[in-house]
Amino acid sequence: MLSGGAGGGGQQQDLNGAAGNIIQILANLPEFLRKPMLQKRLSEFFDMAEKERQETIALALAAAPTIEPQKLSVLVKTWLEVLAGFDAEKRTAIFSIYCSQIIKQPESLQRLNFQSLTDTFQSLGDREREILADSFKEVLFAFPRREKILAAIPDYSRKALGL
Repeated sequence: MLSGGAGGGGQQQDLNGAAGNIIQILANLPEFLRKPMLQKRLSEFFDMAEKERQETIALALAAAPTIEPQKLSVLVKTWLEVLAGFDAEKRTAIFSIYCSQIIKQPESLQRLNFQSLTDTFQSLGDREREILADSFKEVLFAFPRREKILAAIPDYSRKALGL
């Protein structure tokens, strides 16, 4: 996960670049280093104030499309594995913030390679996929503008999530 605040104008571009650099560095780490680092970053994320959590996810969404798809897939897989190990309350909290940020910046999803990310999700173990999909569905069904989120997700990805 990333941390930091969002700013305006050029500062926002600098933060997006920094977020992209952090994501790139994490993706380049060997798994035995990447996984504990992501566990630590996610733990720190859950200790943040709500505003900081939203800013962090906004930066991650803005930076993700700038990362080479294969590297992003490696990082997302590790992140999903780590996230599956957290309790349901934390998973739903993070998915809820992602949904809110996607509504605020829908263009962030349009630039992602959903096929690659869905294949990454599909490469997880059955139990991890079930845990993550159930948490996402819980958030989605309670989300006030779920139809906008669903419309942004390609059919292939919705099917993989059981939606």
